[in-house]
Amino acid sequence: MPLFPLFAVLMVSGLTEGVYLVTLVSGVLYVASRDGQNLYAKVGVILLVLIAWLHADTAEWTPTDTVAFSIESRKENGNSVRLYGNVETHEGVLRGRELSIGRPGETCLVEMEHETFQPLRNIGGFDEREWATSSNLSFKGKIKRIDECRPTPGMNGWMLRWKERHLQQIEQRYRADVALYIEALLFGESRMLDDETSFSYRVTGLLHLLVISGSHIALLIVALRALFRPIPIRRETKTILILLTITAFGWLTGFSPPVARAVLVADVLLILSLFSISVRDPIRLLSWCAAAMLAFQPYLLSNLGFQLTVGMTFFLLVTRQMWTGLLGLSVFAQLFGLLILWQVQPILSVTAPLFNIVMAFCISWVMMPLAFIVWVIPETEPVFMMILDAINGIFSMHDAYRPWMPLHELLFPQQVSLWVGIWSSLLLLQYKRRLGWCMALVTCILVAGWSEWSESPRVTFLDVGQGDAIVVESGETIGLIDVGGVFQDPKEQKRTIYDPGADVVAPYIWKRGERAVDFVLLTHADHDHIGGLEGLLKFVHVKEIWLSKEVANVEKREEILRLAVKYGASIRYLEAGDRPMPWMWVVAPNKAHEDENDHSISLYMNVGGMRYLLTGDLPIEEELGLPTLDVDVFKLGHHGSNTSSGEALLERINPEWVIASVGANNRYGHPHQETLDRIVGRRLLRTDLDGMIVCEKRMCRGIID
Repeated sequence: MPLFPLFAVLMVSGLTEGVYLVTLVSGVLYVASRDGQNLYAKVGVILLVLIAWLHADTAEWTPTDTVAFSIESRKENGNSVRLYGNVETHEGVLRGRELSIGRPGETCLVEMEHETFQPLRNIGGFDEREWATSSNLSFKGKIKRIDECRPTPGMNGWMLRWKERHLQQIEQRYRADVALYIEALLFGESRMLDDETSFSYRVTGLLHLLVISGSHIALLIVALRALFRPIPIRRETKTILILLTITAFGWLTGFSPPVARAVLVADVLLILSLFSISVRDPIRLLSWCAAAMLAFQPYLLSNLGFQLTVGMTFFLLVTRQMWTGLLGLSVFAQLFGLLILWQVQPILSVTAPLFNIVMAFCISWVMMPLAFIVWVIPETEPVFMMILDAINGIFSMHDAYRPWMPLHELLFPQQVSLWVGIWSSLLLLQYKRRLGWCMALVTCILVAGWSEWSESPRVTFLDVGQGDAIVVESGETIGLIDVGGVFQDPKEQKRTIYDPGADVVAPYIWKRGERAVDFVLLTHADHDHIGGLEGLLKFVHVKEIWLSKEVANVEKREEILRLAVKYGASIRYLEAGDRPMPWMWVVAPNKAHEDENDHSISLYMNVGGMRYLLTGDLPIEEELGLPTLDVDVFKLGHHGSNTSSGEALLERINPEWVIASVGANNRYGHPHQETLDRIVGRRLLRTDLDGMIVCEKRMCRGIID
């Protein structure tokens, strides 16, 4: 079996990386494929397995307070700076603000404060710990002081300095989006990538095209062959020059997994061609190359780029007799991508196969050569800008229509069913094409339906930092209570901005299998409760926005009404005594106040047999007017401030579970110790410690173990 070496290395890598299911499955497949392998193959596998054992290192490393940090990459976002590099053999990332020194290719003396990589805090969100593991990052720190920067010795340091000089020239000379494409396509650098472009490429399954990938290496080889054809030198010399050029190009762009895979395969083929050896089985070649990459870098096992580039290539090679034409190729590629991306991506556009056909050709075979021409001859920038404006216009139209489908979070049995169904449909495709495609479609529909039907009523307290965002699901109704909000300095121009509505709430709604919500209830107009509204409205259709009849801040109320008109949401006003849903009762406010906190809409809900009291930022004085109710879950008022959640209210409602929606190390010191003293003996969950909190089936739990 051609995958014999890959199964062996996967077995060891799964064991060293703690992914024991991979070890079990690959171990069975290794035993099944061992017979019939020649001696050279078995010796090669033994060597790769030994290398994999020697390179196994999964422990997080804690550096000393002051280190000599060799910088490999620098990413700026407004005044915030992230430096990627290494201390001796340990890769890591440092963050700081307003750093005037510290450039790639330099080694600096850095005084730092050690930080830990954060686990997944919200479903559909960013798992920093997993990202760090898959990127071989072993430490993270906050820069307290940086000085004594000197050139890093060696060829790699020289290359990084040369690359940085040219990147700075590009950013100074060209329009921002033009600079982004030149840097991404020629240097494999994504530091100019903004939120809008990233989302457009990600949702259409094209993000791999905006960095150096296998198709770009193929284009480079074709271009080099055409360039060397008229030169009167030996064929072997041309082959060696091509081999050295593409290897140097991979080195320049950082050898990301897709580039490393493409360069390694191309180098092997070119070396074999020097000895007039042809490869009859491309799957076996890819297997040996993937096994070698994994043996030297076991962390690639969890790297999404490695999984996609190797898995996609294997998949297309295995199914190459089933698909015909570009559309067939694109559909099969998207089918495999769906298997990998369903769990890690919240949405995927239904137009992705068409976009892959058009944009793969346009980016790899038009934009990349043009980017090189514009870099060499800046006067040709208007031509590049014209094409780029057309591409941006297409993406804008696509995003305006929102032709994407949400990818519901799958439990393990549902994931297995998806894989079995898709692979069974592929086997069927060899014999009855229409029936095979129908089976693939039915599998996706049934898995999505199963994940939806298996849900129970629940209330989710999302971790949006210092703010509130609560998702309520009861029967066919899904709604939101507040949407969080983070203050952004208007003087600081950032390419990427953290917006709880767009970055936390919307992805979670998608992972619940929804494209729209029935209502968004805004308890009051403080920014940490409404700041994420527009970010949510951009991506998720909101049918109704519920507001208090009473208003203290007229300016903020008018802004909410403007957004409602802009995004087609109707307005509904609430007051004490209203029952907007059969299971929801508004218990405050019942009179006008001058302060927004006093106007907080307070709710009593019965969802899935659990009773909730949510009071927004209601102060203790106004809590006296709340009715006496039996409550299972109480969210601390005003994020646990000592001005809310009074002893009298706690004694009257007697909650079993208490939820604190707070940001880690927030400047207010929430929850206050006085408030914590009041709830001693009750079950407390905090979003800063437990991440997203889900309450269902008579219990509450945080996403962080």
